Amino acid sequence: EYRKILMEIEQQPTWRATADREMDYADGNQLDGELLQKQRELGIPPAVENIITPTLLSLSGYEKRVRTDWRVTPNGQEGGKDVADALSFLLNQAERESKADAACSRAFLSQAAVGIGWVEVSRNQDPMQYKFRCRPVHRNEIHWDMQSREDDLSDARWIRRQKWVDPSVLSAMFPEHRDIILGSPIGMD
Repeated sequence: EYRKILMEIEQQPTWRATADREMDYADGNQLDGELLQKQRELGIPPAVENIITPTLLSLSGYEKRVRTDWRVTPNGQEGGKDVADALSFLLNQAERESKADAACSRAFLSQAAVGIGWVEVSRNQDPMQYKFRCRPVHRNEIHWDMQSREDDLSDARWIRRQKWVDPSVLSAMFPEHRDIILGSPIGMD
């Protein structure tokens, strides 16, 4: 089954290279190394006119300005307002302490630039910090079922996140599987 998923990933449209090129352009890396070398040889200074970045920053500022706190609204039942207020308090605390706003803003910037942005919500391993954390995830770490039709991918057959982790870190996290991790081709130095 996993091999079928990998084959689907291989056959997906080649939008990632285009997205990478567009983000390079937004980051000011508009000229490739070969062109820069030729310009240097001819004594031409690199001319970069970045028009998209100010637009993206404007959108990002607009998103921040119109952002509102998360809230729970009552469904009309008696006593629902008190319950909704209490849940809203806890939800706002989670939003603030997990740094959800910052993660969502970074994902929004990626979404505005190339059409997709992701946020990871996970348990925080540090017991001295808030129990959950939110972080933006690079678009190239996520693969999903392209046959999905729902915006939230709720009808997707599969979603995969590919993330490289140092084998020594991974074996420390899973000591019972240390031999397998360090014995795999990826775990070999």
